[in-house]
Amino acid sequence: MKTILVHPPFGLEELTGESASMKEVMNIIPPLGICYIAAYLEENGKDVEIIDCTPLEMSYGDLIAELDRGQPDVVGLSATTPSFESALKTATLVRERLPESVIVLGGVHVTALPEETLSCKLFDIGVIGEGELTMLELVNHLEKHGLKKLSKIKGIAFRRGKTVVLTGKREFIQDLDSLPMPARHLIPPLEKYHPTPASYKKLPHADLMTSRGCPSLCTFCDRSVFGCSFRGRSAENVVGEVEDLIEHHGVKDIKFFDDTFTLDTRRLNRICELFRERGIDVPWSCLTKVNLVSKEMLLMMKKAGCWQILYGIESGDPHMMELLKKGTTVEQNEKAVKLAKEVGLNVRCDFLFGTPGDSIESMRKTLEFAKKLNPDLAHFNKFTPYPGTEIYQNLVKEGYEFDFSKSCSQLDHGLIMYCPEGVDQEEYRKFIDQAYRQFYLRPAYIGRQLKQIRSLEDVKRMWKGFKAIAGL
Repeated sequence: MKTILVHPPFGLEELTGESASMKEVMNIIPPLGICYIAAYLEENGKDVEIIDCTPLEMSYGDLIAELDRGQPDVVGLSATTPSFESALKTATLVRERLPESVIVLGGVHVTALPEETLSCKLFDIGVIGEGELTMLELVNHLEKHGLKKLSKIKGIAFRRGKTVVLTGKREFIQDLDSLPMPARHLIPPLEKYHPTPASYKKLPHADLMTSRGCPSLCTFCDRSVFGCSFRGRSAENVVGEVEDLIEHHGVKDIKFFDDTFTLDTRRLNRICELFRERGIDVPWSCLTKVNLVSKEMLLMMKKAGCWQILYGIESGDPHMMELLKKGTTVEQNEKAVKLAKEVGLNVRCDFLFGTPGDSIESMRKTLEFAKKLNPDLAHFNKFTPYPGTEIYQNLVKEGYEFDFSKSCSQLDHGLIMYCPEGVDQEEYRKFIDQAYRQFYLRPAYIGRQLKQIRSLEDVKRMWKGFKAIAGL
């Protein structure tokens, strides 16, 4: 039985919408989720391929032609909420061209909305939550029984007549070291991808996931796939993947893509120690929370090669921080940025505009706070009520309805899915665009960035960013 896992076309138009000038800074990175699933299937003797459309600039026609060539028994699609429209288009074409293929949908969208997603009848099965164990059991089952007796498989959704059946949650994988490394050999070379210029110093660049699960309770964040319980790979396992990336993929820059990379301090200490012991000399960056760092920790990270840290700041308004349930304060935000600067790290901060309770006044307060923090990079996110989040559930209870059959990228400021009560939608849209200009086009900021240029690559990255901001 042959399985082809597909990362459907999701190009610049879907990502940026009316903000097409942002195309130079799009974050096009390998789909680690399906790479892990493919590796697990391959390790267990299954015939599996991956088609990642975006880096190859494949159209839907190109994709279907490639699937027609491969004649898969199972087509596995992966979709987030912003890319769900692409999954719908792909599934429609697969139904027409390959009617005998079983279409399986995985990812955060179907996990958060299984009944609604499966009711469209384009997908035969939805994989709910982590996909490795479930997909292997599912492929084994399909080989023997086809689409019969599916209720025996944990962690899926399927239709039985007009009813969508949920088979119950599968337990989370506790020993992440038991999983093989992502099947990067099944996707295009890293040179075909282009991470956002703000996230790397050198190319080729690679992203790693060293843990799953985030214990934070942020109301705007979907934790439906990996849950709230932190599970980390061992330091030795993580550094082994780093060495493999350097040796076999020529990687010169790494980003640890975990939600809270510094949560397990003992593991972090060991990773940094192994970097030094093994002479690993590649710059790396990570994401974490402001209450999970100290000056000593940041200094240790810098000595081990860390050059940038990304904080989810979200707001400069104390009341909004409480509503978002960040578990952090404005004062902690300010302190964490200051500490990172003191040890010489590049600082990147994410902010969020437009959640329930926000106003133009509170958004202005956040923008002014961003200027006060003066990080090297600031990203101002437009709020989207993603399924699986507490905010989404509350809004639905209040009577809001959302159509996710159309792309809803955060970078498309032309599409506003939710606007806070009392805020004019057009004013909100203009505010987000202006926030970027007000932050990045300050003379003092431009001067500081020019002083930090150390290479031609720095010049290229800075120019791409400037064009994107100027063209908003």
